[in-house]
Amino acid sequence: MGADLYRVENKGNKVPILGFERSQRAIDLGYFRDAYNSGSILNKYSLSWWVDIKKLQNEDGVITTENVIKFRKMLDDNRFELNIGYEDEENKKYFREGAELLKKYLDDIIKDNDSIEASL
Repeated sequence: MGADLYRVENKGNKVPILGFERSQRAIDLGYFRDAYNSGSILNKYSLSWWVDIKKLQNEDGVITTENVIKFRKMLDDNRFELNIGYEDEENKKYFREGAELLKKYLDDIIKDNDSIEASL
């Protein structure tokens, strides 16, 4: 289980992503996925999909552009580096790459004035 994010622009054309894929290819298709477990990128920001991001959704489960901007600003906090400080180098690399992909995903949505359909 995890958080599945789809660009609203692509809503009618959801391309199935098989398995847990966090990659540039997935972002190019308008998709981002994060786990709910210890591999969660968002958790390393001391944020929760269910507590913090759920509040940004409207009644249809959509995070509007305005709230995507708020979401993106949440990721500018320095807690991320502190929270990965005790990880081994391989895990640090995993979390940093995931964090950069999430930021890029949100930045692209903001740039295009798009929204996110979030399954949380």
